[in-house]
Amino acid sequence: MSATSTAAPPPPTAPAGATGLRTRVAGLPTWVGGFVGVVVIVVVWWVASRTLFTASGAIPEPGAVLAKLGSATTWSDTLGNLTGTLTAAAEGYLIGNVVALLLAALVLLVPRLEQVATQMAIVTYCLPLVAIGPILVIVAGRDAPQGASVALAALSVFFTTVVGSLLGLRAAPRTSLDVIAAYGGSRFTQLRKVQLIAALPNLFAALKIAAPAAFLGAVLAEYLGSGGDRSLGRALIAAQSNSDAPQLWFLALVSGAVAGLAYALIGLVGRFVTPWSSGSAGGSL
Repeated sequence: MSATSTAAPPPPTAPAGATGLRTRVAGLPTWVGGFVGVVVIVVVWWVASRTLFTASGAIPEPGAVLAKLGSATTWSDTLGNLTGTLTAAAEGYLIGNVVALLLAALVLLVPRLEQVATQMAIVTYCLPLVAIGPILVIVAGRDAPQGASVALAALSVFFTTVVGSLLGLRAAPRTSLDVIAAYGGSRFTQLRKVQLIAALPNLFAALKIAAPAAFLGAVLAEYLGSGGDRSLGRALIAAQSNSDAPQLWFLALVSGAVAGLAYALIGLVGRFVTPWSSGSAGGSL
């Protein structure tokens, strides 16, 4: 009885046209995908404004919002309101991140405090900002009109930076820490010489996420009554009260653009400071 062997069927091959299309798409610059995405969003936006929300006017046509973008008066008022919001967001971003970094470093020096630090971070993350915002506005009062904005911005970044810092500080190679300990180095020397450098990629990833969170936290506080008369939150309230849908969408786009710009700027700084984490040459962007 002779054994017969059957050859396995060849794997299916994609049509030549599909392979060529994938190759051409893969060779396109990265900005092309973003541009196509923006075009699709604008088309869907226009169709929705012309069909589903024609009567209510809740979604204005893209042309009405673009008219706001081209208005010098609108930009002048918006930039004036944006200055106060950015100031409060920057203060909260700085305060929240400094406290988070100090707490993470303290945990590394005194490991027994890890549970307390983790619980503090979780509590700040679980606090509903919409609920505590009005309380902070009342506590700050008229003497500190931006106090609640700074506080909410700081709370918005605290959890992210604490977690990112702790993960980064623990990513230090054990062998390097042992070498410092063998030469009589202290925990502080290990933290300064090894752990801080090892933590930089995770730290900048956390700081990058925290930047738009701080800005949006400040805007939320202003919407709840903080920030004085010149703020982006107050501008949103005014547009909502006047049922000015194009202005509302314009302010929403400005807020999203500012938050995205903050994210990108911190990302660029992170790539410059930690070029090894992105595989680029030292100091290159």
